[in-house]
Amino acid sequence: MEEHISFHESSQSRWVAVTAIMSALALVGNYVLVAIPNVELGSGVLFVTAYLFGLQMAVWSVFLVSIIYAFFNPWGPFIPTIWLAQLIGWLFMVMTGYLMKRQNRNTTWSRYMMLEIAVVGAVVTLFFDLVTTLGYSLWFGIPYFVAVISGLTFIILHVISNTIIFPAIVPTLDKSLRKQLDPIFNKKRPPS
Repeated sequence: MEEHISFHESSQSRWVAVTAIMSALALVGNYVLVAIPNVELGSGVLFVTAYLFGLQMAVWSVFLVSIIYAFFNPWGPFIPTIWLAQLIGWLFMVMTGYLMKRQNRNTTWSRYMMLEIAVVGAVVTLFFDLVTTLGYSLWFGIPYFVAVISGLTFIILHVISNTIIFPAIVPTLDKSLRKQLDPIFNKKRPPS
């Protein structure tokens, strides 16, 4: 009986390379739309990282992205409580992606699945925004309720945009990465 091995067991150097690529893609996704406040692609990429490659790779990607983005944030200087809040929000996103992971690689994306990923995108983004607003509130000493109300336009924009972006990029990245990395995903353990 042939035993299948997971992507993580196929090669450490491959694992590191894919982690770096997914982290870079998430960073580019955060920077490419920076002119439009709270519209970004990075969250979807981090979600897909967990969805396809597992929680361990996604957590490493979150740490890499959060550290780089914190120090090269186009919206302002490094603020510890906001960084910690972003870290918590992105970790929630990747845990959700991991929990939604599909085992069947040949399943096509149905309308139901697209709707499901849109709702998930909205929920994880709302959580992310509420947590980062808490980080902002704590750092600047503003009551949380006031911070939420004053940032409501940005929260709504972020939730709506990710509700649209998640079903646009998650299935696309899922299909293309599975196709490109199929030999790695389906690699079999050599006979002993």
